Amino acid sequence: MTDQTEQDPAPRNLPFTVDLRRVHLAVGWIAFGLPLSLVAVAWLPTVCFQDSISHFYFSPVGGDILVGALSFIGLLLLCLYSFDAAGCEGARRWTRLDILLIRLAGIASLLVAFVPTTGTGCARTGAEGARVLLTGAEEPSFDFWAVLLGRTEATGLPLDAVHYGAAGGMFLILAYVVLRVFTRVNSTAAEMAGNRKALRNACYRVLGRMILSVVAVLAVKMAVGRVAPDFLGFWNRFNLTFVFEAAGLFAFGLAWMIKGRFLPIFEDAAARRQARAA
Repeated sequence: MTDQTEQDPAPRNLPFTVDLRRVHLAVGWIAFGLPLSLVAVAWLPTVCFQDSISHFYFSPVGGDILVGALSFIGLLLLCLYSFDAAGCEGARRWTRLDILLIRLAGIASLLVAFVPTTGTGCARTGAEGARVLLTGAEEPSFDFWAVLLGRTEATGLPLDAVHYGAAGGMFLILAYVVLRVFTRVNSTAAEMAGNRKALRNACYRVLGRMILSVVAVLAVKMAVGRVAPDFLGFWNRFNLTFVFEAAGLFAFGLAWMIKGRFLPIFEDAAARRQARAA
């Protein structure tokens, strides 16, 4: 009689492998493309240009793109970065703490997607419909949880605190990964002649500091806005929150794309495919 364990292999023994580089590229391209997609949506005749990327949650089409992209990124960070990856080729000097932080960034991304910010985000026209349901006769409700619970009054829950706290935490973790994890020598090819590690690290340091700068600028903006409301009027007139958030996403996405070697210039010589013999 054949042993049952031989007939039914363990669920982890799948007939395919997950390429960590492909995961890096998927995360990077989605993050990099999200702001560009929302700019394209803002060209639609019934959509205004929102004050922030988060406020596109309430726009037609833009809300679906925003939630879909953040959910995709969050699930990849949460599910495909396994603790088993630490120490493997391509992640040789990663630690379990690094993986844990990446997973926390995934949870934060999901929170940003499903705990929307408050406020209108722009001066709405009659033609533009809000993404969420209506409470009351005329005015759109921007309290997601009030709508979800079937209430006609605001819940009073600190949605902004949760939303922006999750966004800030996500960007801080991603900056740490770019500056402290990606810069380590994580592959055999990076130690051999013809490696491009110095080039990649120079890019990681610029992009990681760019992410941190975005977090710092937005934190200062929120602090100043509390004591100087007129400043917020000037700030929102030029959609500067969107601009800085887009810059942070570009930096995050580009760092992950470099980690996935999206261009041959970032690939080490020892890791390149060798030409076939004649």
